[in-house]
Amino acid sequence: MASMGGDPRQMMEDAAEDKFPEGLRVLAVDDDSVCLKVLEDLLRGCKYHPTTVMDAKTALKMLRAGKEVFDLVITDVRMPDMDGFKLLELIRLEMDLPVISTLTAQF
Repeated sequence: MASMGGDPRQMMEDAAEDKFPEGLRVLAVDDDSVCLKVLEDLLRGCKYHPTTVMDAKTALKMLRAGKEVFDLVITDVRMPDMDGFKLLELIRLEMDLPVISTLTAQF
């Protein structure tokens, strides 16, 4: 590692300081309850504050109502009624909010 031009101890200390920000308010959207629960547990493990919903229309209503403020939306792409792409499009048109789209496959 010394050939990379840095003190290994300092590199480890720097990496320890590069943490994800804690306390992010995340709206997670997925029509699969198992995937949603796994995502919720992962987000809680990162010390985030997840709110989960099982459809895009409900998520959009929550975002538009503005009663809860979110820092990030994580949404599945394949959902009935309104897919994640449409949700992403509407969020981008109406709000300044980052969106992560996920794709889960069914075998």
